[in-house]
Amino acid sequence: MTSQLPNISRKTFTKQRRDLSVRQRRQAAFLASRFLIQLAKRLPPCAKVAFYLDDFGELPTDVIARFCARLGWQAFLPITKPNQALTFAPVQLPLSKNAFKRHRLGMLEPITHTRLPAWQMDAIICPLVAVDRQGVRLGMGGGFYDRTFANCPNTLKVAWCYEFQLVDKLPRQPWDQCVDVVITDKRLINI
Repeated sequence: MTSQLPNISRKTFTKQRRDLSVRQRRQAAFLASRFLIQLAKRLPPCAKVAFYLDDFGELPTDVIARFCARLGWQAFLPITKPNQALTFAPVQLPLSKNAFKRHRLGMLEPITHTRLPAWQMDAIICPLVAVDRQGVRLGMGGGFYDRTFANCPNTLKVAWCYEFQLVDKLPRQPWDQCVDVVITDKRLINI
């Protein structure tokens, strides 16, 4: 775990993520997936679980998709609109059954008109740049997940990240929304 960082640099963390080889990313995702069973204990049998498609060096989420399929959970992916909370589109598993388009911010989104608000999700597994032990997360700076989490107090909010993204303490702004659980390739932390 990284020590306290007074001046968190998004570039430093995103570069470290992107510098990992495909093999290192897959290995880290496999190791993190061991902790998904602990999430299952906190969710209903037919849970609605939202996660993201990794496309920028984030911890891969294909293991989450497979886990959802195995447990019969409904899978959802985020849909972004500028300066708004995320909505979530249902997707079929495996993900290869879906059509996607590239959003103006660069991420892939499912092509669908069906969208649910965040408060209807049982869990939202989110990407991040860094997170601390109190659940404060540093995102990419768009505020999408902060706006989204503010509207779903009963939804389990999960950070899915590499161990090096876990830091002792991050500065917290009044609008920052915390996660309830942090899953890395080495541990699960309940906040």
